[in-house]
Amino acid sequence: MNFYWQAPVPLRWRSAYNTLLRSAGNPMAKPSKKNKQAAPPPAEIMRLANIIYFRSQVYEHTEWMGYKAAKCPMDMWVYQELMHKLQTDLLVETGTLQGGSALFFAQMFDLMGRGKVLSIDIDLPDGLPEHPRIEYVKGSSIAADVLAKVESEAAQAASVMVLLDADHKAPYKHEEMRCYSRFVTPGSYMIAEDTCFDAFPTFPEYGPGPAAAVKKFMQGNEEFEVDHSLERHLVTFVPGGFLKKK
Repeated sequence: MNFYWQAPVPLRWRSAYNTLLRSAGNPMAKPSKKNKQAAPPPAEIMRLANIIYFRSQVYEHTEWMGYKAAKCPMDMWVYQELMHKLQTDLLVETGTLQGGSALFFAQMFDLMGRGKVLSIDIDLPDGLPEHPRIEYVKGSSIAADVLAKVESEAAQAASVMVLLDADHKAPYKHEEMRCYSRFVTPGSYMIAEDTCFDAFPTFPEYGPGPAAAVKKFMQGNEEFEVDHSLERHLVTFVPGGFLKKK
């Protein structure tokens, strides 16, 4: 099977792809000049796999029911597992894009027979999917009026999960985490999307991003813990970003 890159990729990423092929014994791989028998450890395999997946930009062509959802499908699977396990009543999503993920969550709630999606974005485009379980909120996710709306909705829910997928610059993401952490119910999760940017890193040219924000947020934090078990599907955009409230 050939792998087609969707965008120009530096040679170092193609080298990472070749290393991953070698680790799997794939005949397409070029021999290693250093050690033909060498295979990277599991953590390195995960890192390389995520770099390859992200840099291919295949996620840009990921849709749910015809609406773009620029998320990792492996993560989406984990999200629905959590929604069912925790019997989530309210899912707060910052960063709407074209509404594909909001519709996915709403339809998972349909299957559960409960739940509401609050999807927040500073710029809501026309043509977003309509669903009785989705409410769109226009504005900055850290604006006082938006936070007041979230607080009002969270007060009526027994189980609240938060996904932060708005501005990914470290200062903004950290402020989001600081603001939204109080809405998460014990045992549920606050998920800092796209920590892969500066964790693996899949997007080093971006600079300090979600992973840096998580690191700062977790310093001395006794209220949340990182749940690495949710990264078990190998490819994830949220390494170290699944934060469980104790």
